[in-house]
This record gives sequence, structure tokens and C-alpha cells, in this order.
Amino acid sequence: MILIFHDAIYTPDTGSYLNAQIYRTPGYSLFAKLFTFIFQDYFNVFTVGFQLLFGLFAVHVVLTRISKLLQLHIISEFVFLALLIFPFFGPLYIANNICSEGLSYPLYLLFIAFSTDFLTNYHIKSFRLLLITFILLALTRGQFIVLPIIILVIYIIKIKTLALKRPHLRNIILLLLIPVVITLMDRTYHKLKDNLFVTTPFTNICMSGAAFYVSDASDIQYIKDEDDKNIFKDCYGFIEENNWLLSSKERNSYKDYYNHFHNNLGKICNYTVHDRGTEYYLNRGYSIREARVGIEDTSGNIVKVLIKNNFNKWIKLYYNNLIHGFKSELLLFFMILVFIYSGIRFFVSNNKFILYLFLFSSLILSNALIVALASHSIMRYLFYNYSLFFLIFIILLKLIKHGKKT
Repeated sequence: MILIFHDAIYTPDTGSYLNAQIYRTPGYSLFAKLFTFIFQDYFNVFTVGFQLLFGLFAVHVVLTRISKLLQLHIISEFVFLALLIFPFFGPLYIANNICSEGLSYPLYLLFIAFSTDFLTNYHIKSFRLLLITFILLALTRGQFIVLPIIILVIYIIKIKTLALKRPHLRNIILLLLIPVVITLMDRTYHKLKDNLFVTTPFTNICMSGAAFYVSDASDIQYIKDEDDKNIFKDCYGFIEENNWLLSSKERNSYKDYYNHFHNNLGKICNYTVHDRGTEYYLNRGYSIREARVGIEDTSGNIVKVLIKNNFNKWIKLYYNNLIHGFKSELLLFFMILVFIYSGIRFFVSNNKFILYLFLFSSLILSNALIVALASHSIMRYLFYNYSLFFLIFIILLKLIKHGKKT
């Protein structure tokens, strides 16, 4: 039905994926290039069709496995299903949108399905599938690079003294090495395509939004490199002129400051730091690819200085960014308490429901913390875990019910 009534959706990000810009990770860019080459004039319909079918397949896999593991009631299954398919409808339309979410969401669901099965049963097949889906996921959306660390910590806590036994030790080593493998694959891709052995350059630029927002003109004296100084001066002046700074107007609370930042983040990091910084390096004789890497490196240098000098303002903005992502301070604290409670219980209990509670709360919090660090907390970056909130609620009900019986 979605495929019939909604055509392919092109957003401002679509072009950079179709053109495989250097600041886009390889996953979706290669997918788009492959489908363009194979289907040509029919690219839209086959891309949307594939994203829809792949997405629904992933929903089926995770629904089936989680329902079995958690022994969900039919009503709970229906609610879980509704939450899983929510991203296929408005406002996200992930299957119709020619953007990375069309692949990253199904891959994330598969990662959850294989992770829960592996942590429960130690199936080697699930472990292999876990690693494969993670590689594809991380190469599509870099925000999930920490997932193997979460699985590793839970795995070590669960097996405890068996960690040095051969099969478990092999799994631990692979989980430790996989982020390194991802980095090397990313760098190799850019070496082959762009002739630059670099990681995809955009993380520091994203982080520059909040750093510039809380900055002061006097911060320039702490920046050492001359190019970095010139870019900071130019960008700060442009941001100040457009009133996109925290200091541009006194507001009632940091919630108001965050809302101002939230509404202007794209203008700060994309249309100011990224574009003007790229232009600066182009004027110095750099190629377009070298200029993209240059402003990424410069942003990294500047961000460290700005956050250090304005840490109190930055951390308050970051905290309100987190609250915005959870929609309320109460829900944020609730999730932190669930994480702490399940983590402590998990050390002394082999209860599988405690394991899932710790896993799901870790996934929710880690993603929220990374998103708030690198960007603003919008649905596009956070929707992956919406269904996990419901599962946490169900698990807590089961634990309460079991406690009463005991």
C-alpha cells in the first residue's frame, strides 16, 4: 500500500548519496550506485520496492524472535508490530525516502534479533549474522559504531569466568576488533573512490554546531593553527551576524536556548562551518575532496577548544538536547534508572528478562547520548529504538508479576 500511494521521496540529503559525496558513508552510496546502474530509469520504483520488502522482512524476523523470547501476549505482539512498522508511514516514510534509513532501520532490527538470540543461546550462526549485519549497519550509519561494545560488555558479564575459554575468547576478540575493521573498510573505500585514506568526514562538522553556538569571539586566542583561526573568525562572524549564537539574546531558560539552537543547527554546521570552511580550502588550491577533509579536521581542532572554554554552557545545552530526545526529563531519568537497576541485577542474576532489560536500555541510552553529542535530537536519528521502550515496559510488568508470585 505504501509503495502504491507514495512515490520515491527526495530530500536535501538524497543528492549527496546518489553522487557518493566524500562526506557520506559507503553503505547507502554504494547501494544507490548499484541500483542506478542496474535499474537506470526504473531506479525509484525498484529502490522503494527493495527498501519496503527488506524492511518488512526485518520486521518479521525481529517480531518473531522477540515475541518468542519474551513470550509476548497476542495483544502485546500487535502493539509491538505497530511500533515496528510506524517508520514506514509519515512523517518518516523510510521505505520511500531515498536516504540511508531505508537500509539502516532493517539492518538495526536484524542486529537486535541476532544479538538477543546470541546472548540467550550462544548460537554461532546468530553471532556470525550479528557481525555481518553490524558491518553493513555501521557502514550505512556511523551513529551505531558502539553497538559491539554494548554486546561485548553484556556477553562478558553473562559468561563471567568462562571468558577465557576458547570459543568465548574468540567471540570477545572479534567483538573488540570489529570497530577497527569498520574503520579500515571505511578508509579503504575512500582511498579507492577519493584517493584519500580517511574516515568519512562529517562527525566533527556535526559537533561544531553546539560548540559554535556556545562560543565567544575571545575563543580565537586559544586556537593555534592559522587556518583554524581564519575559519573560526569567518564562521563566528557570520553566525553572530545572523543571531545564531547563544549570546545573541537573553532567554528565560536553557530549554529556550536549546529550542533556538535546535531550529538553527543546520544553518550553523551545514551552511556555515561546512560550506564556508570548504570554500576557504578551495580558495587555497585544495581539491573539493581535500577541502571536505580539511574542514573536518579544522572542525575537530576548533570543537575541542570551544567545548573546553565554554563547557558549562555546552553541557547544559547537551543535557537539554537529551531531554528533548526523550520528550521529558522524567522519561530520561526513568530510562537511566532502568539501566542502572538492570545492570546491577544482571551482575548477580541469570534471568533472561534482566538481560533484555539491560540490553534494550543500553541501546536506547547509547544512541540518545551519541545523537545529542553530534547533532540535535530529532526523530530521524532516534526512531530506531521507539519499539524498545514498549518492550522495556512489558519486561518490567513481567518482573513485577514474577516478583509477586515469588
